[in-house]
Order: sequence, then C-alpha cells, then structure tokens
Amino acid sequence: MGIFDSLARGLGSLRPLSVAELEDEREALRQRYVSSDNVGEASKLDNELRRYDVEMTRRANEVYKRDNPDATARHREHGWYLPNDD
Repeated sequence: MGIFDSLARGLGSLRPLSVAELEDEREALRQRYVSSDNVGEASKLDNELRRYDVEMTRRANEVYKRDNPDATARHREHGWYLPNDD
C-alpha cells in the first residue's frame, strides 16, 4: 500500500482495499448492524453498508466491462424490461 493509498484510506475511500478486505470489512459492519439496538447507530451502519455495496458493484461492473468489451444492453420493442408477447 503506497502513501496515496494510505492517505485515501485515511480519508474514508474504499478504493485501496482489495476485494477480500472489502468483503471482510463489510461482513464485520453487517454483524455490527444486525446486533445494534440503537436506531441512530443502525442508521449510520446502514449508510456505511450501502457505501460498501456501491464500491463492490462498481468493481463488479468494471470486471464485466473488461471481460465483455463489446456488450450492449438489449432493447425490446416495448421497452427495456417488458415482454414482447402482446
């Protein structure tokens, strides 16, 4: 971990963490969230869990784009998620 990664981590960024570290820290947060009796603390932990989820989704999307560079979204005649069986 370089100096910029240490600085970014100190400021709250999740990018310097490896996937395994990210998953481990998220699980620890989830355990604290589940066992929390204080509504204010649970709300803060929920927000933090969502930050981890956003970072994990961002990384998964990057991997998918790297593995499938020519992928395009399928557009149906009646909309993105609607069936064509009218």
